[in-house]
Amino acid sequence: MPADEVRGGPILLYGDRRLRRHCRSFDPGDPDAAQLADELWARLAGDGVGLAAPQIGADRRLIVIDDPRKVGCKPLVLVNPTVERTIGPLEPFEEGCLSFPGLYLTIRRPRGLRFQYFDLAGRQHRLADNGLLARIVQHEIDHLDGILFCDRLSRTGRWLLSIRLWWLARWRWRYRW
Repeated sequence: MPADEVRGGPILLYGDRRLRRHCRSFDPGDPDAAQLADELWARLAGDGVGLAAPQIGADRRLIVIDDPRKVGCKPLVLVNPTVERTIGPLEPFEEGCLSFPGLYLTIRRPRGLRFQYFDLAGRQHRLADNGLLARIVQHEIDHLDGILFCDRLSRTGRWLLSIRLWWLARWRWRYRW
């Protein structure tokens, strides 16, 4: 991995400027992708259903997804994922994010998605989904483009969230042990 990508610590939290970067692509089959995927799997470790490379400080277009509700499905590693098209109307759904521990917001996104990606061997794949996988992929691709799930709120929703985060930060600072 390039020396400018410092990792090894915890998942980056809201406020870290690295979460706002637009990530660089991999060459298909790049061996660094497998190493980065291993790091992402180690950090995910059952705490969520997906994790994107910028959440651990890597400026690369790679996502890992493991949906524990789908028994028998293999975990996915998406290298250079791109959205081909969205399917259906916008639907509200409560989302969480490992970069915002304990925060859950109702976000409106298209119900379905058709997307393409490369696997770790450099083979191209296309998938379409109208369920939770579509929601997860949209959330994680946003991370690759420097977009956070709170950015998907309305203007009023973002304002209310800023007040909520301010009070939370003040309370935590005031009542530290």
